[in-house]
Amino acid sequence: MLHNFFTRFQTVPPPISLFWYGVMLAFLVLSVYGARTYHKNPRFVRLFKGIQILQLLTLYSWYVGFGIPLSNSLPFYHCRLAMFAVVFLPDKWRSKQYFALLGASGAVFALVYPVFDPYDFPHITSFSFLIGHYALLVNSLVYLMNHYDKSLLKKYMIVAYTFVLNLFLIGVNQVTGGNYGLLRDTPFIPNAPLWIKYLLVSVILSLALVLFDILFKKRWKKRNQAQSVL
Repeated sequence: MLHNFFTRFQTVPPPISLFWYGVMLAFLVLSVYGARTYHKNPRFVRLFKGIQILQLLTLYSWYVGFGIPLSNSLPFYHCRLAMFAVVFLPDKWRSKQYFALLGASGAVFALVYPVFDPYDFPHITSFSFLIGHYALLVNSLVYLMNHYDKSLLKKYMIVAYTFVLNLFLIGVNQVTGGNYGLLRDTPFIPNAPLWIKYLLVSVILSLALVLFDILFKKRWKKRNQAQSVL
């Protein structure tokens, strides 16, 4: 059993029944509720940062220890980049706010449309996928609720960063043969030309980030107005 949990031999992504998909969505809602309710609680903040660090350490120990190829083991997935950024970058950095927006929107997308690695369940990658994305969602929301600053990022900057990041990931995919950012094998359009995939992924991701930015900008304005009245 333990051997299968850490195996490097690929099969197919594990199927998700309707029941377990419902459980996943319930935990998504619970994660959002927890972040909204306890984002000012230092113990809650430390707990989920600790969970994220432990998840990353465990996953990358498996990558290194079992010699997983660079096409899968580099930290260049959108959400993986956000995990490292939200946990380790200093607060009030423009890049951290960008990756927090990316982490919040990306975690929601990943949990609503999960794409597991091709290993039989239970496997370290499936546990890392679930735990990592729930922790990322909480950590990103907590950061944005506590530290969002509307002056750090303009909408055009969010779009520009996204297009540049995805262009970089295309270069990584060309070198490693990976599917970082879902830019080589993109859901719904797997046979489209690369430039179509790049444009579509970049546009959809930019729209999601701008939407999250608008939501937190409204919250930031309400909070500042309430403080000015006091």
